[in-house]
Amino acid sequence: MAKKKKANLKIKAKKGQSKIKTTQLKVKTKQAVPKQKKKIAKPKPKASTPPIYFKKTFARKNIKPQSDFCKFDLHIHSKYSSDAVIEPETIIKRAKATGLKGFAITDHNTIRAWSELTRLAKQNNLIFIPGQEIDVTFNGNKLGHLLALFTYDKISSTEILDVIEDARSQSALLSFPHPFDTGRYFKGFDYLINNGPISRFVPAIETFNSRVLTSRANDIAKDFAHKHGLLQTAGSDAHMPYEIGRGYIIAKAQTELELLREIKLGRVVVNGELSGLAPRIHTLGAYMGLLRDRHFR
Repeated sequence: MAKKKKANLKIKAKKGQSKIKTTQLKVKTKQAVPKQKKKIAKPKPKASTPPIYFKKTFARKNIKPQSDFCKFDLHIHSKYSSDAVIEPETIIKRAKATGLKGFAITDHNTIRAWSELTRLAKQNNLIFIPGQEIDVTFNGNKLGHLLALFTYDKISSTEILDVIEDARSQSALLSFPHPFDTGRYFKGFDYLINNGPISRFVPAIETFNSRVLTSRANDIAKDFAHKHGLLQTAGSDAHMPYEIGRGYIIAKAQTELELLREIKLGRVVVNGELSGLAPRIHTLGAYMGLLRDRHFR
C-alpha cells in the first residue's frame, strides 16, 4: 500500500509539473502576441499624403503651398500712343492669354488709357501699373526716352532734370528703355555718368526689350546694369496686340507695391523673346493711320 501511495504521488507530481510548464508557455505566448500586433499596426504613410503638421502650418500662417512667382510686362502701348493700335479690352485679353499677372501701360507722353485699364484690370484680377514713356531733352536737345513706372500723375515736362524731380515727388521708378537699340540709343549717358553715380538720377534700366533689332542690345544693357548698379526692368514694348507678353519680368508679387519692392530689392528675373521686324513695319502703318486693332484679331 505504501508503494502504491508513493507511485500515485509521483504521478500527481509529474502531472502538476506539466500543468505549470503549460501555463508558463501560455503566459509567454500571450506576451509575445501583442508585440507582433503592434509592429503590424503601424502602416507607413503614403508618399503623396502630406503630414498633418504640414497642413496645420500652412493653415495657421495662411501660406499657399503653390508658387507665388508671376509674370509682368512693364512696357505696353495702347491706341493712345500715335504709333500703336491696341484697344484696352485687347490688352486685357492678351494679358490673360499670355499668362501675365500684371502689366504697365507706358504710352508716349500721355496717361489717357489709365482710367479705363484700371477698371478693366480690377475686373479681371490683373495688376495694373500706371506708367508713361517720356521723350526727354537736355537744354532743348533730344536725348531719347525714359520710362516712368508706378506714377500717379502725368509728367508734363520733357527736360530730363525736371522729369527726374517730378518722378521723385511721385515715388515713381525711372528706367532707361531700349537704351542701346539701333535708332533708339539714349544720348544722355555721358552727362549722367560724369555727374553720377548714374543711379542717383535714373535707378533702373530695361535689360530686355522685345523690339530691339538684335539681342546684343539687351546684352549690353544687362552689362551696363551690373557695372553701374542699376535695377532691371523688362517689357515687350508692344504696339500691336500679338506682341503683348513677349518681354517680361518674373517676380514674387501679388500686388503693385509688392512688385515695386521686389524690383527695388533686385529680386526679379528678366526674360522674353524678340519680336523681329514685323512689328516695326506695322507700327509705321499705325502711325500713318492705315492699321487698326481689328486688323489683328
